[in-house]
Amino acid sequence: MKESTFTALEHLFLALSDKTRLRLLALMVDGEVPVGVLAESLGESQPKISRHLAYLRSAGLVSTRREGKWIYYGIEDGMDAAVTRVLDATLRSILSDGNEQPVSQPAAYEEYVYEESVYDSEECVSDWVPQELEIHLL
Repeated sequence: MKESTFTALEHLFLALSDKTRLRLLALMVDGEVPVGVLAESLGESQPKISRHLAYLRSAGLVSTRREGKWIYYGIEDGMDAAVTRVLDATLRSILSDGNEQPVSQPAAYEEYVYEESVYDSEECVSDWVPQELEIHLL
C-alpha cells in the first residue's frame, strides 16, 4: 500500500473519531446542505458546527460551495479509493440503524445565515486535539 493511502486513511480515522462529525457526514449523504440547516438538525450552535466542518474540510472529506450568502457543504467526490470505501461503509452503517436521517432539500433557507466570524467564539476551542496517530501492523 502506498504511503499516501496510509496518510489519507489516518486523516479519515481522525475525522471520524468524533460523533458530531459522523452525524454531519450522515446529513450530507444526499447532497449539499447549508451550515444553518446542519446546525439546526443537530441542535448545536453554528460556531460549533462550523468548527467541525472546517476539520472535515481540512481532512479532505467535504467541499464547500458559496451561493450568495449561503455556504453549502457536501461530501467530497475526488477522494482516495481506500478512503471512499471506508467512508461509504461507515455511512451505510450509521444510516442503516435509522437514527440519522439525511437532509435532502429543506423547505426554506431564508432563516439560515452564515456567520464568517465563527472562529472568534470561545466555543470553537476544542476540548481534545489529537497529537499523533500511531498505526501498528500485525
